[in-house]
Amino acid sequence: MVSLLELTLQLSRASDMVSPELNHHQRLVAYITFNLGEELNFDEKKLNEVSVAAILHDIGGLSMQERINVLKFEAINPHQHARIGWLLLKDYREFSEIARIIKFHHVDWNDGEGLRFCGETVMPESHLIHLADRIATLISRDDKIINQKNRIFEKIANASGRKFKPDFVKAFEQLKEKEYFWYDLESISNGRRYYKKINFTDQCLDIDELIGIAKLYARVIDFRSNFTAVHSEGVSAVAKRLAQHLSCDELTCKKIQAAGYIHDIGKLSVPSEILEKPTSLTHEEFALMKQHTYHTFVLLHQVQGLEEINEYASMHHERLDGTGYPFKLTGKELSLGARIMAVADIFTAVTENRPYRKGMQKDEVIMILKNMALDGKIDTRIVETLITFYQDINKARIKAQKKARTRYDDFAKLLV
Repeated sequence: MVSLLELTLQLSRASDMVSPELNHHQRLVAYITFNLGEELNFDEKKLNEVSVAAILHDIGGLSMQERINVLKFEAINPHQHARIGWLLLKDYREFSEIARIIKFHHVDWNDGEGLRFCGETVMPESHLIHLADRIATLISRDDKIINQKNRIFEKIANASGRKFKPDFVKAFEQLKEKEYFWYDLESISNGRRYYKKINFTDQCLDIDELIGIAKLYARVIDFRSNFTAVHSEGVSAVAKRLAQHLSCDELTCKKIQAAGYIHDIGKLSVPSEILEKPTSLTHEEFALMKQHTYHTFVLLHQVQGLEEINEYASMHHERLDGTGYPFKLTGKELSLGARIMAVADIFTAVTENRPYRKGMQKDEVIMILKNMALDGKIDTRIVETLITFYQDINKARIKAQKKARTRYDDFAKLLV
């Protein structure tokens, strides 16, 4: 069983990796939101929902520039990423309510007119995150945070009624006098332990529920670029079919399927410009790209119960001869699941279209895989299995990626 809370926190951390300037931004906003909610005497359910929404409020900022645009107090085009966040989350039972909060978290109060936006009702929780988000953007790294409290409050108070709900600003006025609040913000900003923890309501996920959340991870990873929009779906489908043809038990097949969805979560640290580059990467760009497997491992390592899935996911660029990355593991150190994921990733990558080339045909694909197996880089038995069941496995990939492409195209249309 795996904790939904831990998965959510790692998804938040991963999405903040889009830009180093964010520096725990979503965690700061969640902490501010939680404390404001307590000042306002929110009940436990409402406090939990608004805090979870805050920890994921910028998940729709798919590019570095989008995230930087909303770090300014007067945000540039703020509603686009909020809408994307809603689109990403709204179809998942676990996140459907918080998706509604996220959708309008940049709507100004406007003397109460902000309770409606584009013909829809805006929840008060959205306005609370709006306030917490703007407080976080006013924090400067050039001074101790507690020394900034009066400047920050003055800026917020001057926008009361126009940008922010006045009774929420009043709650902030009371909160700002509590020193621990500012000390905690300082600690969060520096990645240290802090005094008051947010008491999220948690639930444990079985393997099928975990696969559902893993699909959400895949959307967040892949939807950053038209060229990567279907990759994780393809890898997941191929890896699962390979595991089935290799007679893995049902639970292992499902773990491998989940690993396929999340294997590239570390790519959120790679700028979209590199992911979409139509020519070969420079040495510096490739070095940055290679870090993604390390970040995948570190993010998933925090989640208890995800140990096997993390191994399968984060080892997909390791090679049997020890020439892979990031851990330079050799064949005896790599599980069957990790070996399957490596072959599935290569197969999917060479058969799908990329910015710099069309997907390869069967003969060329087989030649690449056979040569890598002969060179001792990937598992010969897995390659032979893929070749034996090539039509079935490729059909599974195409089917999964067609569905993913339709979802991405529908998603893109909704953004217009």
